[in-house]
Amino acid sequence: MKKGAKIAVGVLAALTVLGGAGLYLSQTYIKWKAMEYEILPNFTDGTDVTEPYPYADIEVPESFKECSIKGIDFEAPDGLFWMYPEETEGLKSGIIVDNDNVEKRELLVCVMDKGEPEEENGPDIDHFREVGFFDKRMNKGLKKLGYEPPENYHDMIFLCETFDYKKCNKLSPSEVNATYKLMELKAIMIPSLIAFNCVEGDMAHDSFIEPNHYYFDNGNMKSFVSEFINDHGAYELNLEVYDVNDLDNRQNVIILSKDPEVARQIAKTVQIAED
Repeated sequence: MKKGAKIAVGVLAALTVLGGAGLYLSQTYIKWKAMEYEILPNFTDGTDVTEPYPYADIEVPESFKECSIKGIDFEAPDGLFWMYPEETEGLKSGIIVDNDNVEKRELLVCVMDKGEPEEENGPDIDHFREVGFFDKRMNKGLKKLGYEPPENYHDMIFLCETFDYKKCNKLSPSEVNATYKLMELKAIMIPSLIAFNCVEGDMAHDSFIEPNHYYFDNGNMKSFVSEFINDHGAYELNLEVYDVNDLDNRQNVIILSKDPEVARQIAKTVQIAED
């Protein structure tokens, strides 16, 4: 081979190597840095990894009475009554309280109607499947990260909430790709500020708050639990409940109490009612 041809072949080989290196970097280091710049600032601490519910083993007083509202069973202190006894459907039909006088009220429980996620929470899992979000490359990356592709809405949200992006191997293109897409999904489906505006009266809450957020599974249901103090000083637990036999639909149970212990005791007993 002539000297000029050898040089040309050498240059082409070098360009091929450099091109491969450039492609590799674009799918690892460069993509990771882009994620840090574009996505991670949207989260309070950069991870926002949801932890298990810490009050799952709290003891419930024997004096609590059984209650059932809209397919949800739970136990609560005796003496609660309907806040709007004339209402038979909608939000107001699911609220019970311990006192008509809002200034003396200590406890309020609200069970909302069962609904599909897209009604309030944005796209469901079928939407992401249709647009090719969970494609072969994404699923390969998820498995390398130690996760299975979600089969329903709850598991998709659970994946977003419990995934820790710091576990990603930055040298693996498939892991970086899956992490990048997961953090995009999290930014869409779980914004760092959560708004509730669910009940009326002095225990109402209607502003943006960053609550403590947990997950809870008791075998009968799976749930995400938000915990915070609302604008009126009441302790609030908001349970987003999923029947284990219907993980594409959710139902909210809101517990507001002047005594956090009571709210946690009620939350411990929440179950999907048996048919």
